[in-house]
Amino acid sequence: MKIILIWLLVGIAFLTCKRERPDDNGTSPTGSDGPFKDYNKDIRIANWNIEWFGDPSGFHGNLNDQELNAAKVLKYLDADLYGLCEIVDTTRFGRMIRNNLGDDFRYTVSFFTGGMQKMAFVYNRHIFRNVSVRPFMAISAPAYYNFGNRYPYLLQAEVSVNGAKKEMSFLLIHAKADDDLSSYNRRLNGALELKDSLDTYYNGKYFMILGDFNDNFDKSIIPGKISPYRNFLDDAVRYNAITAPLNIPGNQSSLGYANSVIDQQVISSNMTNWYLPASAQIRTDVVNAVPGYSSGNTSDHYPVTSVYRVRP
Repeated sequence: MKIILIWLLVGIAFLTCKRERPDDNGTSPTGSDGPFKDYNKDIRIANWNIEWFGDPSGFHGNLNDQELNAAKVLKYLDADLYGLCEIVDTTRFGRMIRNNLGDDFRYTVSFFTGGMQKMAFVYNRHIFRNVSVRPFMAISAPAYYNFGNRYPYLLQAEVSVNGAKKEMSFLLIHAKADDDLSSYNRRLNGALELKDSLDTYYNGKYFMILGDFNDNFDKSIIPGKISPYRNFLDDAVRYNAITAPLNIPGNQSSLGYANSVIDQQVISSNMTNWYLPASAQIRTDVVNAVPGYSSGNTSDHYPVTSVYRVRP
């Protein structure tokens, strides 16, 4: 019994640690290696589900083509921080980032998920400094289950841009997929616990939730059901669902589902002053970088981006 208790405590300590393991190239995700550049610019934040990246059983196209095309998309988006879902081959992923985004960027991968698919952050180390990452709600068994056996991935950083230095947090989620009632209830319960945790521990702080929510904001993907994220939409005092206006008929954030936007971004209300109005976009224009994108040669999701003017 004592041995079991010890291992439980070790597991909890690992899950709740402040810093993730080093990247594949041996660098720390803190971004403290080398001198910093000071930027004066608006910052762009992107989230993108790169369908089963690097996995031959999940992605049915050519993996080398997927890697080349994904790199083209990342460079085309020209973001300062990317939240990416469904990363399977982390060695291939690391190579893609290092070979295409250069020394200004660092990445960190969630190695605490229960399945093959992982989440990752890629960020400009000059703008996002003193970075730490960890699973969010990591002592909650219901959260692990409700989010599809993968806790939300939390990145905390000092954002240094335009002469300002602000502590910010980014919660990358890959919610439970599928359009059955059980999956819907898991998304609903996950959203309830996530908001309760943020209300309790992050009230008044600067943060963003981004990723593959696997459901719409205007209604659910299940006919007759409200959005499982209605709790965030109804609390305009604390939250601003900046992708909500995109959740209208005619828009889609995945290739196979018309009139359905499942990739979203939500910011804390105090970030609204930085948000450039109407800058949240579903980036269907990535076909300019990868002309065959709509054939599924890169991913079955489109990226979503938004732009911010951080001030002192």
